[in-house]
Amino acid sequence: MTRPLALIMEDDPKIGMIYETTLQQAGYDTFLDKEGNQILDKLAQSDPALVILDMHVPYASGAEIIESIRANERWADLPVILSTADLLAARALQGKASYVLAKPVSVGRLLEIIGQLQQKSA
Repeated sequence: MTRPLALIMEDDPKIGMIYETTLQQAGYDTFLDKEGNQILDKLAQSDPALVILDMHVPYASGAEIIESIRANERWADLPVILSTADLLAARALQGKASYVLAKPVSVGRLLEIIGQLQQKSA
């Protein structure tokens, strides 16, 4: 049985490791893009179960990535978790993101979101 794939765009190494470890323990394979320059290519080449986007990474904007995701019919129902400390910017994208994960990251909240996603896909 193939494990679902989670794509992660996060430039903070500690937060990226938290996401990867938590998702792997929850049964996902993960791909971490630390700079934002690979996420759209990886998205086009795979069929991810979910995407976690940091709002600000060196070479990409979470807002632009989520706009690209939602503009593509193939990804219309793809769960996208927006991760940010900038809650005002997140509020502007709330209709496009499936969930907003406020920084500092709470592993408990991430597990809660993963559980909700897994229930929906079951």
